[in-house]
Amino acid sequence: MDRQAIQLKDVLGSRGLKSTKERETILRELEGLQDHFNAEKLFLRLNRKGAKVSRPTIYRTLKLFQKYHLIEKLDIKKNSFYYEPTSRKKDHGHLVCQRCGKIMDFTFGSIKNLKSELVKGKVFKADNISIHVFGICEACQKASKVKS
Repeated sequence: MDRQAIQLKDVLGSRGLKSTKERETILRELEGLQDHFNAEKLFLRLNRKGAKVSRPTIYRTLKLFQKYHLIEKLDIKKNSFYYEPTSRKKDHGHLVCQRCGKIMDFTFGSIKNLKSELVKGKVFKADNISIHVFGICEACQKASKVKS
């Protein structure tokens, strides 16, 4: 059994919840994703692989995983939610294209300085920072120039 499946059993078990086959299947798939994902994309990936996990189970499981900090939910547009596993999360930000919805991660050296400055003089321990920057990606900019 891999580390993530053990972590899932530990996290859910400590709260009196079961580590089901469906939850383990979803978690394994999440660890293999290199990009941000939404529930529909996850459902289609699992379906193509022959996994028998329903849409409602995926939505419930994502909500559960978010509650126990296994994934982070990104609200990039009104009612458009994407997720990313917290296991590979470091302090970083997201560049979000307002046209196509593409999400790209970015980091920069001063984010750690920003974290310490934000909590300076406060009784608060910051775990991580996630910044969203909205704009237009390169592909959408090029597509706009072609149409003009």
